[in-house]
Amino acid sequence: MHFRTIALRATRPLVVGFAIFAAACATDSGPSGPSNDDASFARAGQQGPDLRAASAAKERHASRLMRQDGIEGVGVSLTDDGKPAVVVFTLHGAVGRIPADLDGIPVKVEVSGKFEAILPRAKPPGAGGGGGSNPTSRVRPVPVGFSIGNVGECSAGTYGARVISGTTRYILSNNHVLALQNHAAPNSTILQPGRYDTNCAIDLGDAIATLSDFEPIVFGGANNTVDVAIARINNVNDVSNATSSDGYGIPNKVTVPAALNQAVQKCGRTTKCTKGTVSAINATVNVSYSDGVARFVNQVVITGRRGAFSRSGDSGSLIVTDNAAANPVALLFAGGQTTTIGNPINAALSAMGVTIDGK
Repeated sequence: MHFRTIALRATRPLVVGFAIFAAACATDSGPSGPSNDDASFARAGQQGPDLRAASAAKERHASRLMRQDGIEGVGVSLTDDGKPAVVVFTLHGAVGRIPADLDGIPVKVEVSGKFEAILPRAKPPGAGGGGGSNPTSRVRPVPVGFSIGNVGECSAGTYGARVISGTTRYILSNNHVLALQNHAAPNSTILQPGRYDTNCAIDLGDAIATLSDFEPIVFGGANNTVDVAIARINNVNDVSNATSSDGYGIPNKVTVPAALNQAVQKCGRTTKCTKGTVSAINATVNVSYSDGVARFVNQVVITGRRGAFSRSGDSGSLIVTDNAAANPVALLFAGGQTTTIGNPINAALSAMGVTIDGK
């Protein structure tokens, strides 16, 4: 076994990182994002504008800007009239010294608040009951988007997708859901629902998988790309590769890159099935966990439509295109007041050496 390395927690806070985007007025050395020649990044959708100049400006200035207090992240976005822009996410509305443009690229500011996973202060009434399409209930076979958690902690995140390597099938979710921020015991048991949804009780009859691999989360300033883990399924008949009937069904095995203004959807433990729009890409973000702050690069930022796209407990949800194809785009792992952050799905799958077990 090769251990590499937004859940709800009742025993200790798990702070989940959402994108932090930073841009600076002076030039920084060393880009952290994709090459300016990356054709998949050059356009904001099939007919969108060329984003290479905005990406280059973001890369040159992000590190210096993110050293400024109150700046939570920096990414590539569009202005209200559709021009390429650098977006700066801030803790509050009083953050100063943010330039109007970077190398001629307009800068827009969004007050996102802190990017983190917030520990609920009280157990929600009725959690774990109801059955059917209630994502906190025990269901077999468990649908995509339902509650899961590691036996070692009273917490709950989301079963994101069924994935496959060779003939072996796994559950896909976040490191901080399945591997407890690098701290879970090797081969530890994964429960459905997670213990947060069973009043912290341990019932080994709820076991559905065994922790198999995770990408370590590195704290202290090093760049991370993914918060991901997989768990080997005990009995494939107990784990569906589709959402419940109110969701998008079976995700596609074919992934697509995130694009600005792309319509997306997800099904998760807390907010169930919601729709949103990709509002920034190539984001550099600082993510707060209970173990510290971790920096993530090349992240996808989603803004919800008609309300929040995600809340604490939706960590691990698979984000797919909002159409019949349901092509995977990102793996949800963090959020703030206005946004949700996801790892690019291809990076998450590649780190684990798996593919989507989909249509």
